Amino acid sequence: MNPTNTLLSLVYLIIVASLFWGRLRFFKIKSSSAKIGSLLYDPIVAIQIIVTLFLLYDRKDIALPSAVICLFFYISGLFLFWWSISTAKKLDFAFSDNVGKIVKTGPFSYVRHPFYLSYLLVWTGSTLLFNSISLWITLVYLLAFYFISAKAEEKVISNVSVRPTTPKTIYSIPAS
Repeated sequence: MNPTNTLLSLVYLIIVASLFWGRLRFFKIKSSSAKIGSLLYDPIVAIQIIVTLFLLYDRKDIALPSAVICLFFYISGLFLFWWSISTAKKLDFAFSDNVGKIVKTGPFSYVRHPFYLSYLLVWTGSTLLFNSISLWITLVYLLAFYFISAKAEEKVISNVSVRPTTPKTIYSIPAS
């Protein structure tokens, strides 16, 4: 494996370990809708991860500019993920009926769903790097999943008197 693939693989494995930790230790699945959500989510994420790992091992000709762009996506996603973890402390998994405490600091002051954005950065980095049909399909599926999850969470939050003031979209940043 060349140094470029090794670096990308190492960073990606750190991301995968972080996501597994978050999935098992940070996000709680309490409701039946969250359990169904995880059944619709976890296998697709597994496909995205397995295909990416295979392609990182299999492809020997990754161009340096492409690797740098992918690395930017990976590191941005990893940073945003851990910043969100350190800010939120504990959250329920997607489609939960529990509102919990609305977080308005850290990355949540810029984006309502920084976790979804962090995941999308990673999946997009892999998809753009390898341009694989299986990665494109899983990326589109996950984008739809995050959008639907965000809408469901917004609906639960709308029943609470305190509403978030950050933009509704996953990816937008408020104007200053």
